[in-house]
Amino acid sequence: MADVLSDALAAAAARTDGPQAPALLKAGYGGGTGATGANGAESTADSSDSSDSGGTAPAGAARPNALPYVSFNQLRSFHAVAVAGSITAAATLLHVSQPTVTIQLRQLEAHYGVELVRRTPRSVRLTELGESLFTITKQLFALEGEAVELLNSAGSTLRGRLRVGGVAPYFVMRLLSAFNKAHPGVTLSLLLDNSATVMRRLIEQEIDVGIVGQTTLDSRLHALPYSRQDVVLFCRDDHPWAGREGVELAELADAALVLREKGSTCRLTLEQALQERGIVPRVTLEVCREGVREAVVSGFGVGITTDVEYVPDRRTRMLRILDAEIFTEAFAVCLRERRTVSVTRAFMTTAEEFFDRGRQCR
Repeated sequence: MADVLSDALAAAAARTDGPQAPALLKAGYGGGTGATGANGAESTADSSDSSDSGGTAPAGAARPNALPYVSFNQLRSFHAVAVAGSITAAATLLHVSQPTVTIQLRQLEAHYGVELVRRTPRSVRLTELGESLFTITKQLFALEGEAVELLNSAGSTLRGRLRVGGVAPYFVMRLLSAFNKAHPGVTLSLLLDNSATVMRRLIEQEIDVGIVGQTTLDSRLHALPYSRQDVVLFCRDDHPWAGREGVELAELADAALVLREKGSTCRLTLEQALQERGIVPRVTLEVCREGVREAVVSGFGVGITTDVEYVPDRRTRMLRILDAEIFTEAFAVCLRERRTVSVTRAFMTTAEEFFDRGRQCR
């Protein structure tokens, strides 16, 4: 990883400065440009990395078998700025002062003779090289997280942090509760959104695992079946259908429908079933999950959900689809390349156990 970082920055500096590129840059390692501490002063820790008992290699000549030099602290400051979008937010993220972040970022740019960010009065914007470096530092600090997680979990108690994405509280809360009881040393965070967004954030490594309902999964993901649920309709208590057990798909051709936003698996599944029957739905409102029930109660039309997500309400009535078996499946997913990470593996194991118990109950 250090080789990749050093090569990328060196190549960019060579394009920018040509023959004037610093000798240490050409050597692939460096000293003299150290990281800064919390008070903004330069630390000697990084600069001492380029020397050993045999003395310091001359500028312009790489030592045999030497590891490429890149200041990890300077990269951390750059990465924090790229993630947070400003120097101030990066300093907060790192729990250091603003000058510390500024100095480390400038030292990194100066050492390689490149521009990584462009400063504006209110924020910073990554240059093209900065974007390329950010792609690499995301991998670098993901690996750092794995190293910390490995050391934390080396004992008998699993420790670390797990960022979870889910499509609805119902699908994920009981699973998280079971996981938390089994692994109390793991700190959990939860993002709720539709399946498409959860999968995108998982691929971008903004979360670690997810519960999604997509029928088509990205090949970069490792997936385990988690649950299955029927798609149902529901109407207001004074709707003509309110006294019925259910409706047939053909009846939806003339009905006003309230649909979830695009990216919702529930919506996609129903639309596919209607398309197969040649039925074009009349959509009166598209709204996020939380707004569907209130839209139905307000008179916009008939809403869609799943039987497990429908919350009994005196103002609404649930309707089964009588002439078609329409259902969604939920999957526990993680990045294929990270499925062996201990906290991720533990979560997927818990999800698999949940699915097995649910299958036995059906």
